[in-house]
Amino acid sequence: MNNTDNKQLERKPYNEIDPIQLLMYFKKRIRLLIVGLLLGGLAGWLAASFFIHPRYSSFVDLYITNNTKIETEAVEYNDINAAQKLVSTYMVILQSSTVTEDVLERVDADMSSEDLLKLTQFASVQNTEVMRIRVETEDPELTKSICDAYKDTALKALDDIVGAGSVKVISNPKFPTKPSYPSVPKFTMIGAMLGLALMMGICVLVMMTNHNVSDEKELSERYSIPVLGSVPDFFQFAKSLGISRKDVKKSRKLKSSNPDNEKIVTSATVLNENTPFPIREAYNVIRSNILFSLANMKNGIILVTSPGANDLKTTTSVNLAISLAQIGAKVLLIDGDLRNASIYRYFKTSNQNGLSKVLIGFQKFEDAVLYDVKPGVDFLAAGPATPRPSELLGSSYMMDFLKEQASVYDFVIIDTSPINVVSDSLAMASEAAGMILIARENKTGYNDLDKAISSIKMANAEIIGFVLTDVDTNAGSYGKNGYGYGYGYGEQKKRKQS
Repeated sequence: MNNTDNKQLERKPYNEIDPIQLLMYFKKRIRLLIVGLLLGGLAGWLAASFFIHPRYSSFVDLYITNNTKIETEAVEYNDINAAQKLVSTYMVILQSSTVTEDVLERVDADMSSEDLLKLTQFASVQNTEVMRIRVETEDPELTKSICDAYKDTALKALDDIVGAGSVKVISNPKFPTKPSYPSVPKFTMIGAMLGLALMMGICVLVMMTNHNVSDEKELSERYSIPVLGSVPDFFQFAKSLGISRKDVKKSRKLKSSNPDNEKIVTSATVLNENTPFPIREAYNVIRSNILFSLANMKNGIILVTSPGANDLKTTTSVNLAISLAQIGAKVLLIDGDLRNASIYRYFKTSNQNGLSKVLIGFQKFEDAVLYDVKPGVDFLAAGPATPRPSELLGSSYMMDFLKEQASVYDFVIIDTSPINVVSDSLAMASEAAGMILIARENKTGYNDLDKAISSIKMANAEIIGFVLTDVDTNAGSYGKNGYGYGYGYGEQKKRKQS
């Protein structure tokens, strides 16, 4: 591998959060955000309705003036200024122990002057000569009584102590029929906003600490390796596919050794005329990008691998072979996972004959291969398990076998073992045009990809690109980075003929 190739495999640092990516992440977690909003609003409503003691308020407004002239004469500016100063003076007086004790005596309340002052507010209304005495308690009757007492006491006390200006009552205290605090609508709204903010914060924290693949753009930029395409989550189309998560759980319990208990899901995920359009189109995009990538490569042998198990590697291999055959290519699909064969289930056939028998000379290829399992697709199963699969796959017999098949078929698609589990796929890398690395959205970790790419780099193998599987199409970003070069099969045929 040259320096350019090595540079291409180097992982780029990616520590920033793209705002667009964050919005898409929020959109993908919209249900959680709604839950946070509703739970927060419910908590606010419950707190305001049942857990916080309601308080009731009432007030009395007093008009204070320094004008001692008859009402018909003009009020001079100095009189107004003096009245505003009197308001401040009166507020101090009304908070004195003399006044508060008189108020407490009138209402016959069991509290101290300090307690009374905590329940009472004195303020100038909008910096005018109007002073407002506002009282708030948990008892509406007590609130009204304190306001009335302050009104009566204030008029007498201010006149006796200050002896200047005049005080008039603008508004008499009213009996509070509704709580002034807490406001149920306001608490509900604040709770909803806090719940939403908390859930958004959790989502951001999860996103920042998430080391799994979640976006094809980030995947491509981290490694400078193209993403050939993204395949939607099949279960989003469960109804049209005739499968369900219950079927999956059931199928995992079935033993593959029993021909009557083949896995339920496998055949439903094979491309056919009933496959939903988004899935078929996803493989069309992958096919176009592969044709473009292979234009200058030595052959059509493609190894499909993934860092670990359960990345939908085998499903991708099967459907990639079918997609290539749909444009008229002659395709050989090989189950190269000699340790855990599974492709035979997709076509509801047997694993008794296959690659392992061909390589050790127990069977001829012509007798082991299944022709036209799908139009244009021949299939060679893995065959019975062997004691040393890595040595068998890396043997000269395997290399000669691949060269022979590459001269007969336009494409040889080999589903291999997970690269971080065993190194079987690397044993065949020297004879292949390249490898396709499968990553499953929100399942495959970047640390696992780092390890897989490092292994491929050490083997001087070529990576054609990534395929992102199990993508949530409701996230809003599906397919936005598809390359879709539309490179035709005719060019591939010219390469083969040359």
